[in-house]
Amino acid sequence: MKLSKVQWAVVLSIVPLLFTLGLKSLGTITFLEDKSLDFRFRYSNPAHPFTDKLAIVDIDETALSAYASTPLFGSWPWKRSVYRPILEYIAAGNPKLIMFDIMFFEQSEFDLPLIEATAELGNVSHAVNLNKEDLSPEEDKAYEEGVPENILNKAIQVENFQDLDLKTYNVLLHPATILGQITPSIHAVTYTPDNDGVARRGSLFFKYRDLLIPSLAFRGYDSQHGIESTSSNGSKIIIKSQDTSLSVPVEENGMFRLHYYDQKTLDNMPRYSISGVIDSIRAIEQGEVSDISELKVPPDTFRDKVVIIGTSAASTYDTRLTPYGDRPGYTFHAVFYSNLMENHILKMSPSWLGFLILLILVPSTVYIGLFSNHVNLRIGIPTAILFIYPILSFLIFRFDIHLPLGEFLIGYPIGFFGSLAYLTLTEGAEKRKYSKVLSNMVDPTIVSEALNDLEALKRGGEMQITAFFSDVAGFSNISEQLNSKDLAALLNEYLSAMTIILKENKGTLDKYIGDAVVGIFGAPIVRKEHFYEAAIASLDMIDKLEDLKKYWTANNLYIKDAQEMNVRIGLNTGLAKVGFMGTDNLASYTMMGDTVNLAARLEAAGKDYGVSILISENTNNLIKERMFTREMDAVRVKGKNEPVKLYELISRRGQTDPKVLESSALYEEGFKLYLKREWKNAISRFEEAINAKGKKDKAATMLIDRCQFYLANPPDESWDGVFTRTHK
Repeated sequence: MKLSKVQWAVVLSIVPLLFTLGLKSLGTITFLEDKSLDFRFRYSNPAHPFTDKLAIVDIDETALSAYASTPLFGSWPWKRSVYRPILEYIAAGNPKLIMFDIMFFEQSEFDLPLIEATAELGNVSHAVNLNKEDLSPEEDKAYEEGVPENILNKAIQVENFQDLDLKTYNVLLHPATILGQITPSIHAVTYTPDNDGVARRGSLFFKYRDLLIPSLAFRGYDSQHGIESTSSNGSKIIIKSQDTSLSVPVEENGMFRLHYYDQKTLDNMPRYSISGVIDSIRAIEQGEVSDISELKVPPDTFRDKVVIIGTSAASTYDTRLTPYGDRPGYTFHAVFYSNLMENHILKMSPSWLGFLILLILVPSTVYIGLFSNHVNLRIGIPTAILFIYPILSFLIFRFDIHLPLGEFLIGYPIGFFGSLAYLTLTEGAEKRKYSKVLSNMVDPTIVSEALNDLEALKRGGEMQITAFFSDVAGFSNISEQLNSKDLAALLNEYLSAMTIILKENKGTLDKYIGDAVVGIFGAPIVRKEHFYEAAIASLDMIDKLEDLKKYWTANNLYIKDAQEMNVRIGLNTGLAKVGFMGTDNLASYTMMGDTVNLAARLEAAGKDYGVSILISENTNNLIKERMFTREMDAVRVKGKNEPVKLYELISRRGQTDPKVLESSALYEEGFKLYLKREWKNAISRFEEAINAKGKKDKAATMLIDRCQFYLANPPDESWDGVFTRTHK
């Protein structure tokens, strides 16, 4: 049936509206609105100043590197006894509250000094975390009864909180044992990202069963203003204090939308490296300063402020995805707290406004396009609206006012280009041509197979693979010393070389994570010897990096740290879920499962053992006939009970340095003696292994330390030689 122009006008007006409504019901419009707000935060920020009532004490990469080899601190996580002098030093500056963004949920032999400092100072708040888990009645009762009364007593009162439809949590993770029983204050660091992983919204408080637990930001605000009452009317939370009143608008489930500051402000948050605090403490103890103001971080820095002790070091794995990319986890809490303190609240438009605007603009544009007698008006006015409305939304955002863009960005172009197509195309000739996007979505090595059965790739499946993870040691330190141009050049040169080797050995590139490379061997194309190909690729990458370092040194490229950088690689073979995963516009062939997680943890563990390539027992069993490896240790990785044997991949068989052969044999003899509890003999073998190698052997040194510990503290009969790692 041939439609008249009026009928076409109705169709071209209704279709965009219905389509937008459909996407809105699916949450797509919300996703697009969030992304547009991220863009506005980056490029049209009101540029509010950050609150001056906050100080962040940052456990950064510098601090971890500086103290990793000291027995007082050790590798991360630090011994808890080190926090006492730090807390006392901060407290000497008379802060309002000292808040940990570090969780002490497990008991430690070094807890007592931290417990004593917490109890004595009185203005220390410890972190709790809340989860929602499916529990049996017995488990539920055990969790409920396991929470100390002191923790429960720290809950807050909020009038009419039922109007907020808060999510209910049934598991509360709290400071271990005595620390939880005596802490004078608690705060929740629970974090719920949006579906795309970005931290845009936060809760002022969390519902644990029938109690309300304050967030870090809320507890910090309370310490500054002394909250007298908190109430809700469903769309706002009203906080009345001794000196002020604050009205906080909330969205679904009582979530507050964070008002992010511009990038320069975030980069210059009041952050102080904890190494500066430690150096200041030592300077006082050793009488190195006569004027307290000469200290790196004087105590007065913290006067009348909320102090957050958090981490930014990569090895602590505490990051949040923000509109500006990955940031340290404390960024989320600091922004939330500053929003409350300074009343930096974005005036969000009602959810119906975007569709109402579309309801006016789309029919108007279609009418002009189809019925105007002037060609310039048909195109000029709709085109002007297409550009002016988004520009207006950016300009008004500078005044903390949100003008919805999601519905407009979807519905308006459809109405505009639909009417334009009607004018330029003959009836029945409207044919939409879709360009092939597969090559933009996946790595070239799997394009052909993806084309053969794309749906199978989307569905995914379980395959035997070797998971590959690599990461440059200390790259954060390198990146901080390079300008953006040199950093990009270094990364491009390094990643290009590693990716070429990965693909030459039939590996599939999963993703890049900064300087890290994640790869899959054995999928999607089945490879019988994927484990061997992964091992060859790993060794070739180590050799290639050595060539690159020589070239960079000879040509004086980048910096000395880059010319000496090392890479760590983790390999694990086993079953994993693999497939073509993601959205239609953003997808990749990727892998998931325990096999993958263990490979990632092996890469991270390589730092502890001082080795370049750390592999699992599964991989070792498959390659040991052709590869020379060294048995390193038996561990239980974090989150798993089953022990895992660790091996160092050293070289191809027949290509190993004689010194390394001798050293490895002595090390493995020492490890067998260690397992037999022959500590002194084991120490002797490990020392011989170091001497045979002729250079530092971090793994042997670590096992010597362990043997010396067990000599002084013999383990009980249940000891099975398996070392439990407390960090990833």
